[in-house]
Amino acid sequence: MVTQLAGMSLPETERVTVATTTDLVEIIPMLLGFHPQESLVVIAVDGSQVVVTARADLPDAQGCLHASLAHLWGRFPRACFVFVGVSGQVDAAWSALRQMDADLPADLQRRFLVADGRRWYDTPDDASGTPYDRVGSVHVARAAFAGRPVRASRDELVALLEPAWSASDMQASLVRVEASLTGIRHLRERAAATAAVHLAGGPDLSLDEATVVCLASHDPGFLDAQVRAVTRESAAQHQRFWLQVVRGSVPACAGGALVGLGISAWLAGEGALHTVCLEKLGSVQGPPEWVDLLDLINAAALSPDEWDSLREGHQALTRLG
Repeated sequence: MVTQLAGMSLPETERVTVATTTDLVEIIPMLLGFHPQESLVVIAVDGSQVVVTARADLPDAQGCLHASLAHLWGRFPRACFVFVGVSGQVDAAWSALRQMDADLPADLQRRFLVADGRRWYDTPDDASGTPYDRVGSVHVARAAFAGRPVRASRDELVALLEPAWSASDMQASLVRVEASLTGIRHLRERAAATAAVHLAGGPDLSLDEATVVCLASHDPGFLDAQVRAVTRESAAQHQRFWLQVVRGSVPACAGGALVGLGISAWLAGEGALHTVCLEKLGSVQGPPEWVDLLDLINAAALSPDEWDSLREGHQALTRLG
């Protein structure tokens, strides 16, 4: 599983200020996009602002999370890294945190907490803990109001990308669409027109429309133009568009659509969805340059503020190729 650098490095305009430890624990679902279970969550706090968030499965956390975050120790030298074991098994969570502690740099500012869904604990000897609101906190409400719903679990997030139609329906759509096309230029034109209507606020995609865009996403010229057109302001609409394309695509053919969804999700502040797309691209063929960029965004915890330079760099590489 890809370690989720969920908030990536948050843009200056979206960094969250926390006043208390309870605030910090309650804000985790908003930062991740879902309520974590059996997870190790790492939050870098610089001053009173959250600057980066990461998550790994608790049993695997010691090795993979440290490897993914090692470069961040130097990137945020003033930050305090808070390691939160989220688990109903409090003792097991403390054990994982102790193992993690042994591998951390000696001079790293750190703090360890365990949260069991009802209370957070400051030390292994803290028998009573401090209550917190896992479900109804103001932070979760704020995320929903901003259009970034907090899902009940990571599995619920993964399920969003499952096909919305049966395999037979998608196969029939592919036959219809291919019969209606006169060539690659016709395909690109239809896909571009479909995207323009939907991104302007049009209705949900039909299955045949999703099939057209899925086929066109295998054309580098079409995909490059669509992905490079995404901005911070339009990201939510692009995310909605590409999610419908992914759900209307045969999974093995959804590589281009997953790239579009991954980039737009990152720009929309949905780091968890970005990471799920990256995981799926591990088993689905996608355009290598875009897949590498998605991986870089995750591994380096890049902020959406970096998009302009990343887009220009990708365009320059494409010209060289």
